[in-house]
Amino acid sequence: MDRNFLNLTEKQKDQPIYRIISVGRLFELFSNRQNVLVKPKLWEDPFENFMMNSTGELKDGRLFSIGFREHFFGQCWTRTKESDAMWRIYSYKKEGARISTTPRKLLKALYDSGGQFRDISCFIGKVNYYTTTRLQTLLQSNGPSWMTDSTGVGQAQTLLFKRYPFKHENEVRIIYNSQGKVNGDKFSFPIDPFKLIDDIVFDPRMEYKEFSNYKSQIKALGFSRRIVKSNLYKAPNLKFSFT
Repeated sequence: MDRNFLNLTEKQKDQPIYRIISVGRLFELFSNRQNVLVKPKLWEDPFENFMMNSTGELKDGRLFSIGFREHFFGQCWTRTKESDAMWRIYSYKKEGARISTTPRKLLKALYDSGGQFRDISCFIGKVNYYTTTRLQTLLQSNGPSWMTDSTGVGQAQTLLFKRYPFKHENEVRIIYNSQGKVNGDKFSFPIDPFKLIDDIVFDPRMEYKEFSNYKSQIKALGFSRRIVKSNLYKAPNLKFSFT
């Protein structure tokens, strides 16, 4: 499974990654025990999957498109523990929760259900950020070898590039190549939320009574790890004195 980690150091494989989801989705994780990946075309940045969406040209001048680009599914996490921007973007109704795990745990969950072709289908990697010009250069110089890589690494690697203005997202992505065996825009795989999720942090803007209610419900399900409300906006108790 080690070759299925991309752009991650040995240390980073076991460091926390985070994802903000709705409270409804949080409870679904515990009830359904399924993690849901989506096709990259559903990601918000129109430049996503730019390599697989590009047009290739053969030596005789004929143009072609990448036939397997619809086979891929992914999910975005971040290495950034917390930020005001992330709460406002991903919990805009002030009722989200941040879950944490590690790249190793997340990949293992996918890998364990990956079947016969899991070594060439299941990946997790850290996103690299470049200027548009640099991305175009990478496509020109590496596109053919990445697209024809029989190990699956090259194709997965193409989903780990993003434009520099998105660098603040500090993303890690779980990637699955369905080999064309999954219909629709979503792919689910089984998880054990009690093992996968290391802690749960609720939106700092959530009313404390609401948070306390959610916490009680989750603990009643048997989750014994850390559940807190973020104190991002809590004013520090600063003091000064005249001496």
